[in-house]
Amino acid sequence: MNNNTFVHKYIRPLVSKEDLCVDMTAGNGNDTLLLAQLAKKVIAFDISAEAIRRSKERLKDYDNVEFINDNHINVDKYVKEKVRLFIFNLGYLPHSDEDTVSKAEDTLLAFKKAYELLNDGGYIIITFYIGHKGGKDEYYLLDDYIKKNRLQILETYSQDKINSPITYIIRKPNQKR
Repeated sequence: MNNNTFVHKYIRPLVSKEDLCVDMTAGNGNDTLLLAQLAKKVIAFDISAEAIRRSKERLKDYDNVEFINDNHINVDKYVKEKVRLFIFNLGYLPHSDEDTVSKAEDTLLAFKKAYELLNDGGYIIITFYIGHKGGKDEYYLLDDYIKKNRLQILETYSQDKINSPITYIIRKPNQKR
């Protein structure tokens, strides 16, 4: 099973028609499509205009998706309510310019903002593609942040091959009352 199949199986029971979800890296729209089928509303970010175009085409039959052609570090400018689930599928747009990649510092800032916007019991699912240019830097920076801040990693998934993607399922705990 590849990481995307793992993630999609994991997401299905987590999201309901009452939820707001955010795809922080729309890409070709694969994750956005699944979320649109499950959630009340999806906000999909991508820095690439081509990714937004591809995703809009793929989701042309869905009216519960808002597309934002901007860097995901600006998530807090667009999202003003609590979110059930954020998904990051890092790297570059498949079948596109491999030099346009997510960057470690931007992803860390976007991750921090996403965690603040999560509702209690909400999830961040992040897949690192360590085989692409800058992918290892991105993984090590975020892995260090997640572990130093003792964020709750529910699951880690990788195919145990050299440079295979690594997925973290992170859950924000319910706040004590």
